[in-house]
Amino acid sequence: MAACLSSSAQAADCKPLQIVNTVKLERANDGARFLVPVEINGTPQKLILDTGGVTTSLSPKLVKALGLKEETSRFKLYDLYGNASDSQVTIKTFDMGRARGEGLRFQVSPIPDLETETGANGLLSTDLFVQYDVDMDFGADRLNYFSQDHCEGQVSYWPERPVVIVPITLENHHINVPVTIDGQELRAIIDTGADYSAMNTEVAISSFGLKPGSENTPLVDTSKTDPNMKEYSHKFEKLSFGGIAVTNPKIGIITDRMAANDLKPTIRGVIADPYSSHIRQVIVGMDVLKHLHVYIAYKEKKLYISPAGSGESVLFKTPTAPAN
Repeated sequence: MAACLSSSAQAADCKPLQIVNTVKLERANDGARFLVPVEINGTPQKLILDTGGVTTSLSPKLVKALGLKEETSRFKLYDLYGNASDSQVTIKTFDMGRARGEGLRFQVSPIPDLETETGANGLLSTDLFVQYDVDMDFGADRLNYFSQDHCEGQVSYWPERPVVIVPITLENHHINVPVTIDGQELRAIIDTGADYSAMNTEVAISSFGLKPGSENTPLVDTSKTDPNMKEYSHKFEKLSFGGIAVTNPKIGIITDRMAANDLKPTIRGVIADPYSSHIRQVIVGMDVLKHLHVYIAYKEKKLYISPAGSGESVLFKTPTAPAN
């Protein structure tokens, strides 16, 4: 009885869901990429929403345009094609929605032509996420931040159903989920910075018997700066995690940089990341995620997911006036 009373008192004391910030996202490349409008030192910029990254970064072009002083960072970032950066900058002000940060340090991106390739000036990554619950409403093109001080499990404010709950583990802020691909159980990270889902080449070979370069797994790209880095493609029968299932997903098969280039890390954690030597098996990219509404409850270590709705979020719809 004491336990029941304590549980009831705790439920009565917990707080309702409270939004603390919201940003209207810009959809790019047919939803394969979402851009976050921000202001850096008072100038409007656009950053890629990237849950697969561990640190927010700015493009070399933007750093030069703003006259920011580069300093040596404590680690080096690589992109998937071998470009590297070990620099960071300090910015005076960073504004996003209602929030302002001052004196923040961001990495300089190793991607040399980020603006040309993506239409963005940098990547907004998980270092600016984990102290909140992060709500990615891709149907409404909204990024919402909620306080973590709320009743556990009481987060599904949106009307679309069914809502599935997926337990997650966090490694260096990466969101890890169990996935099943064609009957094989694997680990994946949720990566909004990836245009499409991808798999480690070694996993493709050992778990599925695929032969990179064969007719059903053709070569689609080779790095111009590192011929060891190659990308293939293969169509699988089914990918699922939690209650979400995707039939006939086309997944990129990417060379593991750690095996190809003596343990060099990559910037976005597609296969590895600057803080970990663990090889990533799979990423779930925007080809899947753009069809969903994903609420990340970092404190609870859970994802709340439903099919994406359409139109503006219920949080911001203007109430319809009653008919006379």
